[in-house]
Amino acid sequence: MYVIAVYDISTMEPAGQRRLARIMKKMRQYLHHTQKSVFEGELSVAKLMALQKEAKEIINEETDYVVFFRIDNKKNVERQCVGIQLDPTEVII
Repeated sequence: MYVIAVYDISTMEPAGQRRLARIMKKMRQYLHHTQKSVFEGELSVAKLMALQKEAKEIINEETDYVVFFRIDNKKNVERQCVGIQLDPTEVII
């Protein structure tokens, strides 16, 4: 399935800065970094569940959030961009 993940981490205190770095690192293990706090890519159901569990362990549920958009059929998605066209898969090492 295709997944888009978006997060907002409160960085008002030093612990928030650390959570922000940790959640970004975790997202990069599973998805392609598209823009600031936006990641996207193909994941299995098991990997999505693992990522959701790991993200929940990182964030502060009172001040932070992560949203996962799950698209079961990628053929139903049309990605349109205005401005610089960035392909999240072009920087795969």
